[in-house]
Amino acid sequence: MGGVAIVTDSSADLGTLAAENGVTTVPLGVRFGSDQFLDGVDLTPEEFYRRLEHDAHPPTTSQPPPAAFAAVYKSLLDAGADSIVSLHLSAALSGTYGSALIAAKEVDEGSISVIDTRSVSLGLGLLALEAARSARSGASRSAVCDQVRSDSLRVELYATVPSLTYIARGGRIGQLRGLLGNVLRIVPIITLQDGEVAEYGKVRTFARAVDRLVQIAISRIASKGTARFAVLHAVAPDVAGSIAQRIRNALEPAMLVVASVGPTVGTHAGPGAVGIIFLP
Repeated sequence: MGGVAIVTDSSADLGTLAAENGVTTVPLGVRFGSDQFLDGVDLTPEEFYRRLEHDAHPPTTSQPPPAAFAAVYKSLLDAGADSIVSLHLSAALSGTYGSALIAAKEVDEGSISVIDTRSVSLGLGLLALEAARSARSGASRSAVCDQVRSDSLRVELYATVPSLTYIARGGRIGQLRGLLGNVLRIVPIITLQDGEVAEYGKVRTFARAVDRLVQIAISRIASKGTARFAVLHAVAPDVAGSIAQRIRNALEPAMLVVASVGPTVGTHAGPGAVGIIFLP
């Protein structure tokens, strides 16, 4: 095997892209009442959203235990990896980063670097894919870490939801608390600030919010053909496809991925949510 192995968690929403690019994914836990699942292992995004809309028990998600990370780290090192870079969703949103840190200390702290990317979903996913590309090119662990930390400062995420119901129910709303008194009259534009969910703006209709996402992305990219994009959706493939086509037409991105968000984001965003993530 040799070289630097890249690990992330299932909140990266990479799906099959992870294995295709040599990225190992550790699943988060998902619970509906007494029913427990592993994200992406025995619960698909489609199954999750069906239960989200109809199950009497609101879902909860949980970070992987340190033992799950330790097993993956040991397996990769035993298979011949020289070192590991483990990238995870914002520590402000989950204890996943902390679990990975504990496992790294237990297994081989000198060979494993754990990074809080301060991002989530394919913000984290894009960073993991770039890290894997650098690792394949022969970059050292320190060089991969430097790149991830630099890129993590440039990743931008903007999203919108047709309803604030799931955000309010989920509880982890950061700076969005001021929106909850206005549920029926506004549609928020949501972003990440310092690893936490925050309000970027608000409009009067969901269609306008979608248009605003595209406008923001176009305004942030200076040159065609350079940026890497992900368009995310929660069982809204038609809206996501339309957004993706508008991005292609305007910016000709170097990479564009359209993906369904899993339980980590979907629990709080709810069905119909869409978002754009990009790395200039």
